Amino acid sequence: MSNVNEYYLGSPERIFGVELEEGLITRQEARELCAKKYIRPHITDKNLLAAPLTEQELASVLHVFPDLDTKPMPLRALSPMV
Repeated sequence: MSNVNEYYLGSPERIFGVELEEGLITRQEARELCAKKYIRPHITDKNLLAAPLTEQELASVLHVFPDLDTKPMPLRALSPMV
């Protein structure tokens, strides 16, 4: 496990303390952002990071963040428009 992964497994309150204090995000949103960054450590674009997790990503994240309350991106949303 890399140091980045260990960091995002830490307390979301410590990582997103300012955002939580100012009411910009909820504790659940902070937890979800930590889970997304844990599963996608290479993503630096905030818009891409905010995108919903796929079913496969969510399945692997739930092993580490079992109390995460989020829904996977519907498969249809991943299909290209024709």
